[in-house]
Amino acid sequence: MRHHLSALLISTCMAGIVQAQTEEPITAKKIGPYFQLEIHTDTPSGEAKKSIFVMDTGSTGIVGSAGFFIPTVAEQASSTCKTLSYSSSGNTYAGYIIKRDLTFGTPGEAPTKHLKDFPVFAAVQHCPNSKNTPTCSTTPPPSCNHNPKVFMMGVGFDSPDGFSEAASDQPNAANPFLNLVEENGTPFENQNYALTNAQSDSSSIDVYLASSQNPLPNLGKSLTLPLSASSTKPTELVAPLLPFAITSKANGEIIYPPDGPKTARILPDTGISFGIVSVAEAAVPCCTSSADSGQIETSDYQMQLYTDEQSKDLLVTLSYGKDQPLGNSARWSLGHTGVSPMLFNSGQQFFEHCNYFYSPADRQVTLSCASDQ
Repeated sequence: MRHHLSALLISTCMAGIVQAQTEEPITAKKIGPYFQLEIHTDTPSGEAKKSIFVMDTGSTGIVGSAGFFIPTVAEQASSTCKTLSYSSSGNTYAGYIIKRDLTFGTPGEAPTKHLKDFPVFAAVQHCPNSKNTPTCSTTPPPSCNHNPKVFMMGVGFDSPDGFSEAASDQPNAANPFLNLVEENGTPFENQNYALTNAQSDSSSIDVYLASSQNPLPNLGKSLTLPLSASSTKPTELVAPLLPFAITSKANGEIIYPPDGPKTARILPDTGISFGIVSVAEAAVPCCTSSADSGQIETSDYQMQLYTDEQSKDLLVTLSYGKDQPLGNSARWSLGHTGVSPMLFNSGQQFFEHCNYFYSPADRQVTLSCASDQ
């Protein structure tokens, strides 16, 4: 689930995976439709609070209810009311960026990871579907609500500046997975993370943090892709590039793009349980029950990612449908004329077959996918 507040890019190369021993992971448990972790904090008055937060690889930064973080009068007076929107849902929030000491870990267990003076977005108001603009007053506009129940832990690929308003030389300042400290506040030497589906029933994702090397197994086929921010499009999503196509389940024929796989920005997004194909076209290109429907007929079509556009060497097939616990449906998002190349948000379904290791110091992400689907 991607959010916009300031900036939120891209290219390709092959590599193997290095397996390494590392500390025990924490586990994001599937609670309802989302993978969740638990965050603990103390309010300025000393009250201990905890809540589960959605682990969202489609956004960056912790966004929580003002009723959870409780910004003080002084914090509100010294901060500017900001707005923040999630593109996949249309939800818009108004609130304050404040700093808190946090711990987090597996839901229901003692937290083991520490953050010191970490920026969070304390949401005061919420307006659904961007119909109205929220403010930081106690009286929300029509159809909006005060002290919204939002608990998002954005851990996605980072842009040069995020909602923390950090300097451009601090690209990961708002990412809770990339700012870990010891209990005494000393930062870890390695700031990276790895995600892998922990159970065959898709009920959890293991999270490895601050590893000396990639801790994940090679699932069959691996690819290391560089990540970089665009100097010409600073608000464009940071994501790896891979050739993408929609194919027929009946015969494997490539349906879209009509002339074969084309490069797309790929976003494995734990914040949503469906797939989104964002394109420049104003009308649905294919694969729906009617021209008026944006829903892709997932009983007939599937998504495929490739290691190479010319050879059509397959990396992974992602099949969506009501029988898929991590990907119930897929849809088109049209009219993105200013964005190139197209964007494929895989939702959670990516983790049914693949894992990834994100190393911001190397500006790259390593994907590994099962080859025996």
